[in-house]
Amino acid sequence: MVQRRHVARSWKPLFKTIVFRPEASGLADVSPLLARIVDALGTNATSRMLAADRAQVSRWMSGTEAISLEMGRRIVDLHDVLTRIMRVYPANAAALWLVGSEPLLGGARPIDVVVTEGAAPVIRAIDGIAQGAFA
Repeated sequence: MVQRRHVARSWKPLFKTIVFRPEASGLADVSPLLARIVDALGTNATSRMLAADRAQVSRWMSGTEAISLEMGRRIVDLHDVLTRIMRVYPANAAALWLVGSEPLLGGARPIDVVVTEGAAPVIRAIDGIAQGAFA
């Protein structure tokens, strides 16, 4: 059997410039993501997961209060984690996983890690689970 040597190829950029269309401004709006989370979990659970007041979440949903940059980041992080775990587990198992001890997170609860460290470590754990990793 002939083994092939891996030859590193130099990276070549695919684009020299990127031009956003006028519709791209919608990418900065996290309201649709918040609405999806509230639809999936309800206002009470969403507010707890975002460490926000329930009334504040209601004001964000109605558009009477702007979502801060920090809360916007939390909403994006939570949305990313929820959509990824729902692609790996059915809803009941995903809900249990979020509040259970996860070995790939050093035994921490995924929902706590999202709040304290952001989505990145939790997404890596979900990706590991999806690929069959064990801690």
